[in-house]
This record gives sequence, structure tokens and C-alpha cells, in this order.
Amino acid sequence: MMRTLMTIALTSLAVACGGQTESLTVADASYRPPLVEGGVGVAYFSITSNTADRITGVSSPQAKAVEIHESTSSGGMARMNRLDGVDLPAGKTVTFGPGGLHLMVIAPEIAAANATFPIQITLESGRVETISFSGAPSP
Repeated sequence: MMRTLMTIALTSLAVACGGQTESLTVADASYRPPLVEGGVGVAYFSITSNTADRITGVSSPQAKAVEIHESTSSGGMARMNRLDGVDLPAGKTVTFGPGGLHLMVIAPEIAAANATFPIQITLESGRVETISFSGAPSP
């Protein structure tokens, strides 16, 4: 037991003193606003974490709600399921795109032309990161 606690303490110390730090890389962040005011928009991106983590929540100060969804197809039937979270394996890129994982943006505020749309992701590790999505303005 004492040896395990010492290992945990040394690992924490190594990280605090310049060991591997937790970082995220986000690419291709795009936002498609709803076709009508008060509708649902969608956000796509790719994300890579250098340490294993999990997205446990998504939100935006400019929308009523943001949800993680996944589109699937089975037996000729397309479905969209709401997810509570998404695993981020260390060093592996997870893609949110058409026909798969994506973020549904419910009742977003109308944005000006060329504005970015902020979405916060909350990770199991306790980190909260804001992604600035580019996209067209809402109607």
C-alpha cells in the first residue's frame, strides 16, 4: 500500500515538475447554424488528447444546450443516438463529422457574419476547454 502511494506521489511530482502535460489538439472545427431561428445547428471537429481522457459534457454560453450525438445505420435504418460522453484514447484522433459523432447545438443565438461560435468541452480529468468554431451566421 505504501509503495503504491509513493508511486502515485512520484508520478504526480514528475508531471508537476515538467513531465508529460495534458494537452488537446483540435482541428477542422466548423459550425453549421440552424436553417431557422430557434432551430438546431451542428458542430464538427477532430480532437486528439496526448493522455487518455473522456469528454463528459459540452455547452455554450450562446445556445440553450449542446449535446453529443452519434449517427448509426443498421439494417437500412438510420438512427441518431444521444451520448453521455466520448472516450479520448491517448494519442488517437477522434473525429466528429457527418454520419458519425457530432455536436447538436440547440437554439443558438444569432451570430454575426464571420463570427466564431464557442463551445466548451468538459473532460473527465477536470479540464474545461473552449473550442472556437468557424461558420456561417444564423438566419
